[in-house]
Amino acid sequence: MRSFYRPKIDLQGFWKFKIDNENTGEENGWYKGLESEDIIYVPASWNEQNPKWDQFSGIAWYQKDLFVSNDNGNRKAWMVFEGAGYITKLWINGEYGGTHEGSFTQFKFPIKLKVNEFNKIVVKIDNTPSPYNLPPARDLNNAAFDFFNYGGIHRPVYIEFVDECHVEDITVYTKSYGHLKVEILSECNQRFSLRFKLVDKEGRVILNEESSNEVFEKDVNNVIPWSPDNPYLYTLIVEMYVGGNLKDSVYERIGFRDVEVKDGKIYLNGKPIFLKGFGRHEDFPILGKFTYGAVLVRDFYLMRKIGANSFRTSHYPYSNEHLDLADEMGFLVILEPPLCYSNISRVMSQEEIAKMFGDVKYFEKVRDTIKEMIRQHKNRPSVIMYSVMNEPPSDIREVAEFIRREVELFKSLDSSRPVTFASHRSVRDLALEYVDVISLNYYHGWYTEWGDIDSGVKVVAIELEEIHKKFPEKPIIITEFGADAIYGLHSDPPQMWSEEYQSEMIRKYIEALREKDYIVGFHIWNFADFRTPQNPSRTILNRKGIFTRDRQPKLAAKVVEELFKNKLRS
Repeated sequence: MRSFYRPKIDLQGFWKFKIDNENTGEENGWYKGLESEDIIYVPASWNEQNPKWDQFSGIAWYQKDLFVSNDNGNRKAWMVFEGAGYITKLWINGEYGGTHEGSFTQFKFPIKLKVNEFNKIVVKIDNTPSPYNLPPARDLNNAAFDFFNYGGIHRPVYIEFVDECHVEDITVYTKSYGHLKVEILSECNQRFSLRFKLVDKEGRVILNEESSNEVFEKDVNNVIPWSPDNPYLYTLIVEMYVGGNLKDSVYERIGFRDVEVKDGKIYLNGKPIFLKGFGRHEDFPILGKFTYGAVLVRDFYLMRKIGANSFRTSHYPYSNEHLDLADEMGFLVILEPPLCYSNISRVMSQEEIAKMFGDVKYFEKVRDTIKEMIRQHKNRPSVIMYSVMNEPPSDIREVAEFIRREVELFKSLDSSRPVTFASHRSVRDLALEYVDVISLNYYHGWYTEWGDIDSGVKVVAIELEEIHKKFPEKPIIITEFGADAIYGLHSDPPQMWSEEYQSEMIRKYIEALREKDYIVGFHIWNFADFRTPQNPSRTILNRKGIFTRDRQPKLAAKVVEELFKNKLRS
């Protein structure tokens, strides 16, 4: 939900910064103001802004002094973080404002500001790894996930002003034939009315109706459905009036489309779709987890050039701008929360894993994060599916039961989208029965059968047949496959870590599996190289990207373009 009407103060820029190695800042009153000569830029992770901070994953403090005029009258003020963490605590002028856990979902705190004078904004970020964090880790280089544990205020932060009477949330449901349903969550202790407007791409107002009900439903004639071929977006505007006076105006960019899973296929607007794309990461030199708009634009044009139509938000919800572009440019998105357990056995024993996944408080933490993610991104036409987690140890019964409960949670919060999860347990997985779409990650030919791609592909084909026989009604997506390649390293014949080996592995996987009619998508791992924890199998980066970290193509980019455009159905 967005607004042109609500006044905002953008807090992008330079902030004062201070490391708190011993976690003594609160007891020493740092929330009243920092004594530090260090400067940091927001938004961006702290790690690569100063080599001294690169390997730091503890507690740090931010401060910004802000002059606030009286232009905003008696409006309420919120401080909005689009992504920061892992744990964020806020103080305004020495007064505590709130605490939030999680790095990748938007959150806000109500705040009180002094007018016509300076206000001291102080933020404490605790990025200390923990097995009970989402996702889990023991320390910076011993994590259940294979991406770098950046810390800081990663995404935009701003102050937003609203009237006492305002729209708190909007939920939008659409159908490709033009059905529109809007549910409003309001905050107002007076009688109010709502006005619903729908504006097309050319700026024509095609719907303009007033209502006193917080549920608005209408069939809109002659709509253009949203799809990858024609990502036609409408602007839905909701205005709130009290006594004839405008109190609030918010909007969403929406598309009219249907998603359905039946007969072993995924349907968009009544037509079967085939997903061609990538797992991605929000990772870029110096910026860390903040992906600047220009970088995103280049990424999306590169994906379009290659013939991709989709990606998964591996392994956390992406930024608003990231998914805005997916809406605008017609990419299909599998939205995933920050639940990644790929290397969980490095972090805890099997007994500890079973205990954690059986812990009520752990499920409640996961539930709260999923609620925040869905609330933030539920109205996006690009989001066609939810992945409940990545690579869980779902051959353990307690984990499979956790996934079953998660799927129920997703369905209760949003029944309009199918649900999946990315499994690396293959035929041993105990949770595949609970999802609408089966998603499988395979690296035979890399982590096993290394150096022998053909043998690896044969293993995958055999396991796929076994899974399909067990679940013949479920479509299958290969959500990860690929090989590391060091840019500029070549080998004839193809050998591991060369660009040729990476290209061959991708090509042989797709050519061997594309004719299986139950396969409805290939997502290559990964779009671009990204930073990881340090360990003997990584050379600073995970190099499975078909582009380098700064978005230069490897040999595989041309191979993938040929496969996506000429060898795979749309």
